[in-house]
Amino acid sequence: MSGIRKSTDFGLSSAERKTLRASEAQEAMSDHNDAQKAFNENRERLRQARLERETAAGPMLHAAPGLPDDTLVEKINLSTRIRNALTAGGLKTAGEIREASDATLLSLQDLGPGSLRHLRERLGLKATAK
Repeated sequence: MSGIRKSTDFGLSSAERKTLRASEAQEAMSDHNDAQKAFNENRERLRQARLERETAAGPMLHAAPGLPDDTLVEKINLSTRIRNALTAGGLKTAGEIREASDATLLSLQDLGPGSLRHLRERLGLKATAK
């Protein structure tokens, strides 16, 4: 046996059980507080890293009809799913998106008719897909 007594052990008096429960509760609260502190420190570290990345990358541009054709997809404020689908499909600029047919865009994984409509409207074009 390891020699560590627990409040659930047999043969303990109620006073011993009560004392062990109090110390177990204190230990559990201490562990919880340590975990919360580590969680908050990690969250703050990740937040700071994200802010540094966003500052280095520059501002995101809102998708609009007047957006220059040479604007990179990564700089356009689109949903992550749509941006990832366009990037995976090899489309790098707003001009390439405008020139691509609806069939080409619909062939991209994770880009359906609703996303296509949203994308075309944001860039000032009419979608022919329904």
